[in-house]
Amino acid sequence: MELLAPAGDFAALEAAVAAGADAVYLGLSLLNARRSARNFTPRELERAVETAAARKVKVYLTLNIDVSRREVGAAARILTLARDAGVAAVIVRDPGTVRLWGILADLSSRSGIPRPALHFSTQAAVTNPEAARMAAELGASRVILARELTLPEIRRVKERSGLEIEVFAQGALCYSISGRCLMSSWGGGRSGNRGLCTSPCRAPWSIDGEAVGTVMSMRDLAVVDRLRELRDAGVDALKIEGRLKKPEWVAEAVALYREALGPRRTGGDAAEKAMPGVDIGDALRRAEKLAAYAGREITPGFISGVFSGLTGIAARKSRDAARSALDELFADREAEKPARTKRPAPGGGDAGYTLEMTVGDKGVFCRASYRGATGERRLPKSVIRRERKALSIADLFAGLRNAPINGVPLAAASANAPGFMLPPRNVKAVRSLLGSFLSRAGGNGGDGDAVMRTPLPDALRRAVKAGPAHRDNRRSLGERPNQVRLAAQQLAPALARLFREAEAVVTVSSLDDLELVSRHLDPGAVTLAFPTVFFPFESRKVARLAEACRDRSFRIEANDWGAVWLARRHGLTFTTGPGLAVLNHVAADLLRDLGAEAVTVSLEADRRQMEELTAASRVPLTLVVYARPPLAYTRVAVAESLPGRAEGETGTSWADRRGIRLSPLTGSSITEFRALSSFSLAGIHNRAIKAANLAVYLVGEASPLAAWSEFSAPTGDLFRFNYDRGLK
Repeated sequence: MELLAPAGDFAALEAAVAAGADAVYLGLSLLNARRSARNFTPRELERAVETAAARKVKVYLTLNIDVSRREVGAAARILTLARDAGVAAVIVRDPGTVRLWGILADLSSRSGIPRPALHFSTQAAVTNPEAARMAAELGASRVILARELTLPEIRRVKERSGLEIEVFAQGALCYSISGRCLMSSWGGGRSGNRGLCTSPCRAPWSIDGEAVGTVMSMRDLAVVDRLRELRDAGVDALKIEGRLKKPEWVAEAVALYREALGPRRTGGDAAEKAMPGVDIGDALRRAEKLAAYAGREITPGFISGVFSGLTGIAARKSRDAARSALDELFADREAEKPARTKRPAPGGGDAGYTLEMTVGDKGVFCRASYRGATGERRLPKSVIRRERKALSIADLFAGLRNAPINGVPLAAASANAPGFMLPPRNVKAVRSLLGSFLSRAGGNGGDGDAVMRTPLPDALRRAVKAGPAHRDNRRSLGERPNQVRLAAQQLAPALARLFREAEAVVTVSSLDDLELVSRHLDPGAVTLAFPTVFFPFESRKVARLAEACRDRSFRIEANDWGAVWLARRHGLTFTTGPGLAVLNHVAADLLRDLGAEAVTVSLEADRRQMEELTAASRVPLTLVVYARPPLAYTRVAVAESLPGRAEGETGTSWADRRGIRLSPLTGSSITEFRALSSFSLAGIHNRAIKAANLAVYLVGEASPLAAWSEFSAPTGDLFRFNYDRGLK
């Protein structure tokens, strides 16, 4: 099995290589799911590949976020940079990035230039064999499986897809299935699907008004004692999570798994099955100390088929205790730490950027300057709830002096109150400001500038070119909606009037649901929305549903790659829904090429992104204008993780201090957390946003007819999701 290590910066890369990694994964500051990591500049990427190649270590580049319309050019150029630098594989989520990779792969094969392999990210939420098969048809050689799969399910995906399978082995776990979580975006526009998750699952929650602590905070994954089972299940690669971790942590994590797997094999004996005997007790103790760095305990995750006991309510430790555990862990490795390569100074002999922070009555004002450009942001004076995680402005400056942003050092910093304490979210906001500002203003020192100077082949240039907009995209935002979405269980004769006014989309997951739909609606008058998440041992049930839809001439809506594969296999007419929503026109093009008659705009999109996408899309679009959307899908046994509550009791209202309010609905294999409040674009008239369908989602509404009427005549203040505030 390949051992894959995180490289959040050059020092971590060197530590991983020295400790015995077979491959490392890293990202540029643009378009990767760890935008708050130090990351790499385009100029550093080639050096990273050379450094790793000297030890016969591969480099994989992450391009694993949703890409907006105006970012597709950068995505195409980053793919070209990756090919030219000798990157072994790119890790992707967005359908648009998949299409751009396919074009680049075709160009490379015709010219004889090696091109990077395509790996589907865990953010692509591959949870079933059908999704893996679809990934293979799109050119992927590997899928990084969702972390929620059990050992038998991993084996089944391998057997039925034939692809390389990568799974996580050590590091942080998410409460929600990756790529299916909107909580961070809902609570403030910082999207986990765009690399800026604010980790609401780590925060304290209340249930029905009662404080219950960090009930969503997952323990850290550790499978060092299960490696033989994973190998026997067909796993090809083990990934260590941790691009935000220090190089010392990366070195120890890699060393632990290297010893358990045995020496690296760089010759022809890669198929060798033997693993050295290791002291499992000692290995688990070392894994526990790695988790203690974040103040958490360990779990084997979902691979054992047990879905309870995964959250770390009782595992919280003080930062001092965590640091003590880590110091002990690293004590024996201090002498082995690799010498860190000095970073190149930014181009042109620049002294660096300056940063000024002024604490006032209305907040903390930040001003950054570089090369005559200025970036500004005002931060709220947030209440410090966890003092041990807060950072003074002076300490923030010290950290920035030791960590150049986009290759640009901090030249000077000043503050009127250097001892003022900042909560973690404000520290991240400052780093985000600096990263985006320096990318725009940085010249030779900025990622954005360097990427956009990369020559783009004509075929890629044509692919990223916008529009013209499809002729069916003519219904302006503000016009009357023409599509309504309901669950099969909500159907009733009283809704007949509603279906005369709008096209019906009905969510289904079984043949029983199909029978419910057939009692109320004709096949030609409805689209059946397939599940957003299903697992390997549910595949047969979903396949039977697809076969029945074919036999009865129903059109379906695909919400994961597995449903797209089933639709194509059975010759179904299909659209794609919120589970495969898009932010760019190239993604819509790929889904159209696969057979989709219409695609859904991401629910997270802001006003500008909607305007740009709808003007550029050559495919009919569906725009959701009202919904109580699912904000998370979890496989954790929710009721069993709640202390002091009756068996099976989950509560009806979950809330955090940021104002995120959820209601859990437990199904056969997952719990869906749906927003208790809705977002609504009612009353907005914007002729720059045009779609084929304006959809009102009434799933979760106690009275669908009342909600439909309220949308038609909006009153009071409405939550518009990211429309006004923007999507980060």
